[in-house]
Amino acid sequence: MEREFFLQKKQHYYLTLAVIATTLFSWFNCNSYLIILLVICRLVDGGPRTAIKTAFSNKYFLAYFSVFLLEFAGLFYTHHFFTGWKHVESKATLVAIPFILCAGPFTDQAGYRRLRWAYCYLLAAACVYCLVMACVEFHWQHDTDVFFYHSLTSAISVNAVFFSAYVIIAILFLLYCPDDKVVARGIRFGLIVFFTGVMILLSSRLLMLLLIVIFIGWLAGQFRREMKVRKVAGIGLLVIMGAALLAFTDNPFSRRCRDLHPELLVRRVSPSGAAHSRFDGLSLRLLMWRYAFDILQEHRAWAFGVSAGDSQDLLDQKYLDAGMSQGYLGYNFHNEYIEVLVRSGFLGVNVFMICVVLLIGAARSAATPTAGFTIALVLLLFLTESALEMQHTLFLFAFFPILTSTALPPRPSSDR
Repeated sequence: MEREFFLQKKQHYYLTLAVIATTLFSWFNCNSYLIILLVICRLVDGGPRTAIKTAFSNKYFLAYFSVFLLEFAGLFYTHHFFTGWKHVESKATLVAIPFILCAGPFTDQAGYRRLRWAYCYLLAAACVYCLVMACVEFHWQHDTDVFFYHSLTSAISVNAVFFSAYVIIAILFLLYCPDDKVVARGIRFGLIVFFTGVMILLSSRLLMLLLIVIFIGWLAGQFRREMKVRKVAGIGLLVIMGAALLAFTDNPFSRRCRDLHPELLVRRVSPSGAAHSRFDGLSLRLLMWRYAFDILQEHRAWAFGVSAGDSQDLLDQKYLDAGMSQGYLGYNFHNEYIEVLVRSGFLGVNVFMICVVLLIGAARSAATPTAGFTIALVLLLFLTESALEMQHTLFLFAFFPILTSTALPPRPSSDR
């Protein structure tokens, strides 16, 4: 007898939404308990033995499990066991969430449709809350910067770049949702416009570039489906006008883009990483990445790394040795590939890249724009952020690539 889809049970569906909501609003204590409860539900649903056997026969679950084992292995050679253990605890999300998705049939097309609309509404609620709190701050400070970047998302304690990734996921769901019977077209269009506006306020340069590519890809798809040329041209014109408005007016987003001027970068990254250099996002990252290779060379740790427990202390010492402000202490390498290299060496990077290649293959097999752009989003985040060091992006990496690529039965052609 074929097993029932996990999300067909109301308690599982609403518990999944609760996990998403507590992640978005950074209620992590509650979030941890809800994830544990969801894992228990998955074990009970169909029996623990069947669930565990199914999960460990799934190559995508094994890929995530291997990344978790990298962190765990570092405990055997770290000098800071307690710090290393805290990293292992956080990485448990890379086991729990894939287990929930891979331990049996997760959802059918109807359940997937319900879940993605509910996700969009939850995210819209989080955005509205941030905007309301920004309005309150503006009332007291009279500073428009409270509506941009990290200031906007401080109300829910989320990094603006990470929150941008969640917004892009919602836009993907809305653009490529084939069923207009569930929600009126006007609401769908309104949410797309709203989330696009939020992306502008969040001011993530790299993810804004990805969003433009997503819109171009969607417009190209509409041309292939013989959508009215006038309608497509109108939407395209709006995208171009919005990009021009951002580029050629004085706003926090355009000011951050001007910081990428090559002359400024050269001036800000001195050979010694001097304390008097004024860093922007890119120049600071270049310095961090150089320190990463220095750490590996000095400790002869190219094979197995220096462990998660030691890597941040060693990087902090580099900041202090360079005479940089103590405000930089605690800043990680801001690149997940380099983070894994420093912590686990070439062995860890190889395991991590196998996981990445498997996910890319899963997206290709799914052959949907949502799956493809979701993987592209994750890979871009890995280039500029140590994305697996925060619960928001741990959940994003563990949940959405599997959901959009492998957790569904074969899709009908209308969703391709």
